[in-house]
Amino acid sequence: MTETGPLEYRPRKSRIGAWIGAAISLGGFSALSFTLGEATAGGGAVTWVDQAGMVGLGAIGAGIGLSFLRLRVRADDKGIEVTNVASKRFFPWQLVTAINFTDKMTWATVELADDDEMSIMAIQVSDKERAVAAIKHLRALLEQSRR
Repeated sequence: MTETGPLEYRPRKSRIGAWIGAAISLGGFSALSFTLGEATAGGGAVTWVDQAGMVGLGAIGAGIGLSFLRLRVRADDKGIEVTNVASKRFFPWQLVTAINFTDKMTWATVELADDDEMSIMAIQVSDKERAVAAIKHLRALLEQSRR
């Protein structure tokens, strides 16, 4: 049998969406900050601090959107490393019982020996054939580790 090499996979469509969402958030809030006018309906003043606050809100929204650029899965003969939005974990193949990805799932999951599971947000149904190829590669690496 042939050896299956390492895998590094990042989603494509969610990365594009993250960049677009970040641009819309920052651009939209920045544009809004300059259209506020000089006074509120109640007679209050709109200052440069208010405008800077709106731009800051846009930057926060953009930062949250760009956090989806972290999504990644790496695997080799030692195990699988899953990087989601707010976490990064490594699992040796001895702890992994299955890699799941059915047509009803939004993204793949790694099933662990202690009946726990973790989402692999990098492998998403929206990437279609690329996601299926990544799952096949991960399953081949899992099978290879069992020999």
